[in-house]
Amino acid sequence: MYVTLEGIDTCGKSTQIAALREHFPQAIFTKEPGGSALGATLRDIILHAHHTGGDFISHSPISKEAEFFLFLADRAEHIAKVIKPNLDRLIIADRSLISGIAYAKDLPESSSINLLSTQGIVPDLCFVFVIDKATLQDRLSTKTKDTIETRGIEYLLDIQDRIIRAACNTAKHTIHINAANDIATITQELCAHITHAMRSR
Repeated sequence: MYVTLEGIDTCGKSTQIAALREHFPQAIFTKEPGGSALGATLRDIILHAHHTGGDFISHSPISKEAEFFLFLADRAEHIAKVIKPNLDRLIIADRSLISGIAYAKDLPESSSINLLSTQGIVPDLCFVFVIDKATLQDRLSTKTKDTIETRGIEYLLDIQDRIIRAACNTAKHTIHINAANDIATITQELCAHITHAMRSR
């Protein structure tokens, strides 16, 4: 069973992935970008490219189009090497093609191109972490921002809306998670849904 956690940065996905490792030690844990050997290199290139003011500047090392295709290359390799060979096991992933569709907001063909990169494979269960504006502002104020986060609060909230739509249109089953809840409550909710889904297969 292919399970993915989706949401904008600071929504708490990484914290919950760590908790789920304790509850499902038999599962395969992976992430996008960076879940394969190739992906680890691509992740570093993408997340640390130089941006400013919410837009790419003229001397940015990669363009928006190049960024999109780097994500696709990572996704294709990740599906081929990690997801597809292990679909008979429990796979818990931090992000998937759903993020790819959401972040490529200026490309109408994003959905079909991303599905091509995954060979048509989509998550069986998608948890979308939904965070409110005040909580997002508070969390961003306490951390060093990467190149995605520096594009601004409104950009991130717009991406969150796009993630929600992409998840509902793409994954086989989608569950919304209130990211403002305490960590233990969210962990309990995730474990209950995953266990139920596994028993129903």
